[in-house]
Amino acid sequence: MPNHEGASWSPPEPRRLPALREHLTDYLLTEPAHWFTATSLRRGRGTLRPMTTPEKGALLLLGDEYRRLVKAQLFYVTADITQLVRQAAPSLQDEWGLQPQDVPAMTGFMLFAEPMAEYVRDDGKRVDIVAVSWGGTELIRSDTGGLWITFWSATDFAAIKRLARSAGASAAEAESTARQQNAELTWDNEIYLPWGAKSAEINPRPDGQPIELAHIAAAETTINWLRTVHAGWIFCTPNTLTETTEEHLPRTQRARAQRAGISPSPVRVVSVSRTATSKPARRDEPSGRTVSVRFPVAPFIRRQAYGPGRQLRRLTPVAGHWRGPVDAPIRITKKVNLVDTPPSRPGK
Repeated sequence: MPNHEGASWSPPEPRRLPALREHLTDYLLTEPAHWFTATSLRRGRGTLRPMTTPEKGALLLLGDEYRRLVKAQLFYVTADITQLVRQAAPSLQDEWGLQPQDVPAMTGFMLFAEPMAEYVRDDGKRVDIVAVSWGGTELIRSDTGGLWITFWSATDFAAIKRLARSAGASAAEAESTARQQNAELTWDNEIYLPWGAKSAEINPRPDGQPIELAHIAAAETTINWLRTVHAGWIFCTPNTLTETTEEHLPRTQRARAQRAGISPSPVRVVSVSRTATSKPARRDEPSGRTVSVRFPVAPFIRRQAYGPGRQLRRLTPVAGHWRGPVDAPIRITKKVNLVDTPPSRPGK
């Protein structure tokens, strides 16, 4: 029986996310990061690979990602909301057409308290995708612009330490080497999302091919991950299901970030809304019904009209709400309805 056990994901507390980002940006400038990225390019890994040598390509990729991370607005998605995001994501249609107003920040880094996706490697190990970063890129030139989206997995420190021990290192040496030469997260894969692109171009060729700027450049697995990211962005917008609070950096950490050229903005924590609804009970429910748990009721997303003459449409969460006492245990069922019903045409 294959062993699909992967790296154990122990998410940091929201207040520690800025330190994780700072460590990750530092790591991108190290020799181990360059070696790992160049080796991955040499082996044909990744979806977006610069058309140059692996060594030069690694420098370009790491520098581009560094510029995004230092400017990124930080988001932390709690475990309960991560489950809802994952449940909602498959129902999103493939007609993307995303525009700048559809993302919660033009440059961002979002950490999930539970994996947002996972897959099994060729060696049978499960890889958990636990974070995503996004922003502009200097590596792809286009008239419309777009987002480079990077997916991050939880670093498998246990496997790294076992490898070091097998090479003759002591337990202490293996621990020290693993932490010094790796960050908490590992760059896994990436997508390029042109603004307004409504379909994806899946790249099946290991030797690569030029990017078609009219389509989303993705792999077969990552296009599904993009649905989850899209759902996560939607859940960041104001709605009755979630609430977003800000975790501010301590003064000393804020000053250190500013000296390092890193954005000192607070962490936006997306969590379950604890605000009691002021709406009356629904008439089709018996009065006096006792509910001992707190659970979400059928959240859905519609294309809401907005803009001049209300001719534009945007995905907006509506009708998602929580039932049960505010302080009751939370229960998440396996199904959350996400409905995208186009407005009916006149005369129909």
